[in-house]
Amino acid sequence: MRRVKVERFKFYILLVLVITSFIQVGILWSYQNEGLPTNFLWNIFANGEKKVRINVGDYVKPYRITATEGYDEAHYVIDESHEYYDKLWNEAGYYISSLLGEKNIVEKQTYTEEYWGEVVVKKSFVYEFKTKISTNILGSLLKIDKISNHEFDGIYKMAVLPRVDSNNNIGLYIYDGIKTYEFVLPLRPKGLSRDDYNNMLTTLGEGDDSYNYIVMNELMGINKTPYVIKPDTLIPRGSSWEDFDDIISMVPQDITNLGPTKKNDLENIATKVLGSDKERLTWGIDMDNSIVFRNPSKIYKLHRDGLLEYSYLYQFDKSDKGNEIEALENVLEFIGGKVDFVKGADIYLSGVKDNEDGYYTFTFDYKVNKRPVCFFNYPVNTGKESFVNNAITINANKKKVLSCYWIMKEFSFGSNSLKIRTYPYDLLDDVFKKYDYLNFENFSVKDVSISYDAKCSTESEHLKPVWVIETIDDKHYVVEMKEKKGD
Repeated sequence: MRRVKVERFKFYILLVLVITSFIQVGILWSYQNEGLPTNFLWNIFANGEKKVRINVGDYVKPYRITATEGYDEAHYVIDESHEYYDKLWNEAGYYISSLLGEKNIVEKQTYTEEYWGEVVVKKSFVYEFKTKISTNILGSLLKIDKISNHEFDGIYKMAVLPRVDSNNNIGLYIYDGIKTYEFVLPLRPKGLSRDDYNNMLTTLGEGDDSYNYIVMNELMGINKTPYVIKPDTLIPRGSSWEDFDDIISMVPQDITNLGPTKKNDLENIATKVLGSDKERLTWGIDMDNSIVFRNPSKIYKLHRDGLLEYSYLYQFDKSDKGNEIEALENVLEFIGGKVDFVKGADIYLSGVKDNEDGYYTFTFDYKVNKRPVCFFNYPVNTGKESFVNNAITINANKKKVLSCYWIMKEFSFGSNSLKIRTYPYDLLDDVFKKYDYLNFENFSVKDVSISYDAKCSTESEHLKPVWVIETIDDKHYVVEMKEKKGD
């Protein structure tokens, strides 16, 4: 009997040692792979489903929606503040869901890229993302359980043509940047009718047409340019002088007021920037007066111009790449904990790149007062000459965020307004004057926008509206717009 008790006691001791060893290994593992030290225990008892705490739809949405009556007619831009935006986007979501689920497709056909130029000059409603959105991301956005295989793997632009035949059908056109895909589907039951679409076009035509657009090739008319222009490139019709709001960009007050020797200030900034990492990182002041938080596996660096740098310091496994939506979920959780720093701007997904090195690169940008803000050639302090061209640039895989550059800014309206000349012919003249190395062989036009130009600065700055030309080979040319001074 005594021997049995001794053996039982040894068993309990051994069990305790095994459990404590397991806990120590778990803490070490968690420490090197982000998250609180107890997270690995929680994962054992969790149901295995990954909870998406951030709404994908807050960041993945059309960059713009345009509506037109057809060839040589105005194209009206419908931004997020317009009463039609949500109605049209909800309808588009329904048709995309039907398409991805292979439901109710009456006909389908595939065309070359050039056919997309014919689609956008018909009576249509066109939805444009700033980058191609994969079917995986769209499935998550629209909560589609199972996605059928299609000829395309994502949507860059999409058009709804309310009338394609004498039956009660609509035409749905998908452009993925390479080909154009036509689908005929029944009109949504109890959705927008053909009369509803027509009434929208009528109302848009009767409204303020200051910012209506025209297809650039239509603007050129018989005087075709000797360089290549994408067939759906829109450009403002323009006018002599238009009023633009005075937009002010500044470093977030929490960063500006940060006293590196004041513990309360550091506690406050650590809570907002680091989240659950706060208790496990030490802090210090770098030679350039930036604040650095770090531990053996990661480092955050907050610069005085509002630039946040983040790096995961350990080697990552390329097999942890996963798919785009898994990586995007990690990215959005990372952004969501810090988004309060950015005030006065909307954040939208502007780029997705699948890297062969085992991760994805996501870029995000700001819109202020309905217009994009550009950060071209914004310097980052890496000890060598390096630049970013987007407000947020993040590398991530299915397990974690690997690195980030985030230009954190607050935006507000100033008391002055600007009178700006918006004739597109100014742009075409001035781009070749400013960039004198350009010629007809090395220049092209993929997109044209009126944007606010932001620079690297620790002080507040008044942003000027500029023309931004995006070329087919993904270069950007910024051209200052003509401003009327005085009365």
